[in-house]
Amino acid sequence: MTDNENQGLTGVLSRRNLMQTVAGLGVASVAGCSGLDSGGGGGTVDPVQDRVTVDPADIKRGGTFRAALGSAVDTFDPPESTSATSSVHHNLLYEGMTTTDASGEIYPWLAESYEQVEVQDIKRTAYTDYMTEVQYAETDDGTVFIDTDEQIVVQHPDNPSDPTAGDTARVMTVAEVGDAIADGTYGMQYRFQLHEGITFHNGEELTADNVVASYERLRGSALSGQVFDSLLDVQSDGDYTVDLYVQIPDAAAIRELSDFSIYPTEITGNPGQPQNVPLGQMDPRESHEPMGTGPFTLTDYESESYATYSKFEDYWFDTAMKDWFEGPSDFPNAPVVDEVDIAVTSDPSKRAGSLQEGEIDMTRGLSSSAQTNFQNSEDFRTAPTDGAGFTFMQFPVTQTPWDNAKLRRAVNKLVPRESIASNIFQGWENPAWVPLPPLAAGKGTTDYEQLVEDLQSYNTYDPEAAAEMLDEVGEEAGIEYPIEVTLETNSDNKDRVRTVELIVQSLNQEINGTKYFDASINTTEFLTFVSQLLSKNYYKKGNIAFIGLSGGFGPHGYAKSIHHPDNFAQCCNFQNVDIDRLNQKLRNARYGVDVATDPELRQERYEEVWEIILQENANSYGTHSTTVGVVSNAVKGFNSYPSVQNIVGYGLYNPADEQITYLDR
Repeated sequence: MTDNENQGLTGVLSRRNLMQTVAGLGVASVAGCSGLDSGGGGGTVDPVQDRVTVDPADIKRGGTFRAALGSAVDTFDPPESTSATSSVHHNLLYEGMTTTDASGEIYPWLAESYEQVEVQDIKRTAYTDYMTEVQYAETDDGTVFIDTDEQIVVQHPDNPSDPTAGDTARVMTVAEVGDAIADGTYGMQYRFQLHEGITFHNGEELTADNVVASYERLRGSALSGQVFDSLLDVQSDGDYTVDLYVQIPDAAAIRELSDFSIYPTEITGNPGQPQNVPLGQMDPRESHEPMGTGPFTLTDYESESYATYSKFEDYWFDTAMKDWFEGPSDFPNAPVVDEVDIAVTSDPSKRAGSLQEGEIDMTRGLSSSAQTNFQNSEDFRTAPTDGAGFTFMQFPVTQTPWDNAKLRRAVNKLVPRESIASNIFQGWENPAWVPLPPLAAGKGTTDYEQLVEDLQSYNTYDPEAAAEMLDEVGEEAGIEYPIEVTLETNSDNKDRVRTVELIVQSLNQEINGTKYFDASINTTEFLTFVSQLLSKNYYKKGNIAFIGLSGGFGPHGYAKSIHHPDNFAQCCNFQNVDIDRLNQKLRNARYGVDVATDPELRQERYEEVWEIILQENANSYGTHSTTVGVVSNAVKGFNSYPSVQNIVGYGLYNPADEQITYLDR
């Protein structure tokens, strides 16, 4: 297998992807930010700490669950959103064919069942006969892209690796995938059997055509690069059967592709036709009401202030429909609260004050000291869960002197992770000794403890070792010290600002009489900062970005999201990171019959990925998160989901974990 045979979709953007990404920047809101829940499998260990349970006989129905979050909805159109906070709202309205419990186990949801029908040992070169030729073009700022409005599904591996305007690319777009599938050319096929009788908020019955048209909405979206690295096509077979085709054997396919939001025809139109509501405009601010199959409907919305949701009285779910449900017969078939109010309060201290004053029932994202205070109070409860998030510092790897990996590794040894975790986060977060959090360890390593033992030395705070490496770099590359550099983060996260201040202080220390860095900090309001990060020119500034990512249960996203060219100017490769040997190792750990059928081989290949990441050090991982929802004592049964994207929806209702929240007031 050559280095390019598993090349993904967006190493070079298409014109459609480029314009969609640029168009979305004005409303970008990345709550930390949010990556797709990539990866295969999931664990069996419940990550919820001190889980509280509810006896259905004790449940009191009704009332308004009042939450406050730190940022507003960027859009009610999930394919155009990279915001974890927006996903909190989306998960009240929309549902997918599958769902997960807190440990990441996958369950059929809108689908009654699913099965893997076929796996074929093919590479992307198998699609050569279905490809067309398209020219490359160039924007005013020098970005080269494939000049087509169609969603590209597969690029030919022999396309130019460093193209210029006027060069030719061979690509297969969505217009050609039907012919390939009809000829039997595909890597995997999954078949989903939908429940009959599920209705959308507008009363329309869910059918397979709704699934197909909803997946077509992903084309050219902000998430397209994370979808069409695997997805070939989605097709209907009758009213309630959906066939999902995957480009090549993909160990992460079922998790990566099966849970996207499904919408009624009123929004999508019919399959193969233009969307009734254009991409990005499914939003009350655009006079388009968001609609799905979820347990709540949007009833009131004030941009940047609040959103109110009411219980959907015709919600379809019944525990008797699911053969996997093993809970009591009187477990509710829907959330038991009547309304959910989500306020926008950017200042964490004000959210904490609102909780203390009884104005809200739940919040998250508080400072560590505030969480500790609530933990010690008899009037409130903290609900911690091992998190799917991490903080990271991304270097401007294309700019001198930061294009030197040894320099980046030296800086990595000046990041005081233990001090950050214990002093700033007061133990609520843990040092990221390896790039993989324990939550996703099941598919990403054969032995997590051994992985930490083998790789921790890369991330150990050691100024003397850092100085030795910096002296070598200075001599080898002719670098003069001190190096001036600015570290940037968002101003509205107190712990994050304090973390960057501590890193800056560490960089500016004299070691054996030498000052190697003249570092400073620049903080910007969150939405502004994210808009800057998602621009296609941020990587040229030469600054170091510090932010957080909320990932998922599988290992792949923790590496790909912040390293792969597919994610450049999306979430969350801001600095144009593109490392050939890492890209290849990522492909080999996810794609192919071997890793799709041999979990241990896949674990071993990811172990190679983590070491390469630490050797290249394009990103310094800071801490692994704990997701903490804080609630008043009137809230009964609330537990937090590992990913902040579903902290409200999961807490209110998830029968896979017999999770239910009610209000006692």
